[in-house]
Amino acid sequence: MCIAIYKPSKKTISKDILKRCYDSNPDGAGFMYADKKELKVHKGFFEFDKFYQAYQEHQAKKCVIHFRIKTHGKVDETNCHPFLINPTLGFVHNGIISGFGNDTYSDTIQFNEAILQKLVGKWGNLSLFQDPIVNLIERSIGWSKLIMLDRHGNHKIFNEEKGEWNDGVWYSNTSYKPTPKYPIQTSLNYDWRNYSKNTKQLTHSTESIAQSVFKEGDQCQVIKPIKDFATGSVIDVGEWVEIVGCNKDGSVDIVTDADDPTKPFVFYNVSTTKLMLDEYAEYWD
Repeated sequence: MCIAIYKPSKKTISKDILKRCYDSNPDGAGFMYADKKELKVHKGFFEFDKFYQAYQEHQAKKCVIHFRIKTHGKVDETNCHPFLINPTLGFVHNGIISGFGNDTYSDTIQFNEAILQKLVGKWGNLSLFQDPIVNLIERSIGWSKLIMLDRHGNHKIFNEEKGEWNDGVWYSNTSYKPTPKYPIQTSLNYDWRNYSKNTKQLTHSTESIAQSVFKEGDQCQVIKPIKDFATGSVIDVGEWVEIVGCNKDGSVDIVTDADDPTKPFVFYNVSTTKLMLDEYAEYWD
């Protein structure tokens, strides 16, 4: 799912919360801050202890932090956040931006190169802090969230209302919180360890490990085809989707990352038995 965090100066985030964010999003961590009119970026941490050792020295500063879970692109330092738009302006991203990303580079990298760098190159850093451009970007990124930070410490959160503030810190989703101990998704009773990418089959198990709660902002992989009966469009097994709504009947509403104009942007009332939370990816063959 990734998580992007904005921490104002003099606010603190406990080590436990940061570790929880890393454990949920272990494909690379990074952070940035402004210091003496320079933008400092530290990224490419694939062990929590190394991340925390580097972060501790700067934790009193205003920081933008990111923990990645792979959707597009390789798991490497290149695809880790934050990204520089230019040497004086950087950003992090949580979500899926439709139409960008491949096996080598993330959707964030390609969105930066195709959109953000060109905007800033033509109209300067301040363009990304102006309401018309902010509105344009928010409409183009859907349910994604971005955090910008420049060398002076100015920041801007895009789609701020889709995340949440807690104790003076903004989080792009709720993966920083402890997982509830009670199950609300009782219908899901599969053993993810017996799932095979090759056969696209699940075997039932008497032991359910689905005790997690699907939440808005979660990113999942599709394990059974999802069909929109109004258009006939199908989301295939293996595609990544993001949950944008949770319904009282236990179903969810999702958005897809597919750049296909024939496919609806939002699929409504999807059974969670067709989705796998990214935290179970370790059980894949």
